[in-house]
Amino acid sequence: LASLIGVGFLWGATNPFIRLGTQQIARSKRESPLIALKIWIPFLLNQCGSVLYAWTLQNCSITMAVPIANSLSFVFTAITGNLLGEKIAERRVVLGATLVCLGSTAILFDQMALKDSL
Repeated sequence: LASLIGVGFLWGATNPFIRLGTQQIARSKRESPLIALKIWIPFLLNQCGSVLYAWTLQNCSITMAVPIANSLSFVFTAITGNLLGEKIAERRVVLGATLVCLGSTAILFDQMALKDSL
């Protein structure tokens, strides 16, 4: 579970930084090494999340890993984006994210109950 949280964090928290860096490159007339670093560092951290995800799949059911990692990624993207000053999502998006997280929690509890019954 901790590695899935780490994957969600690495994927989600880096998305707003990558988006911010690409917007700066699009506005800039010339590419500076500092702006390039603002994309490459978050991108490399994001790829570390992918490596952690592949490692996690060796020890975790894919039916549990996919929804948990993706829903946490969505939540961490929203939190990080909000901390960076991005517009807060409208209520429907927040409700959808909440429902996805509740669904992932239900999958987690179902998998744990299945393991206990075996």
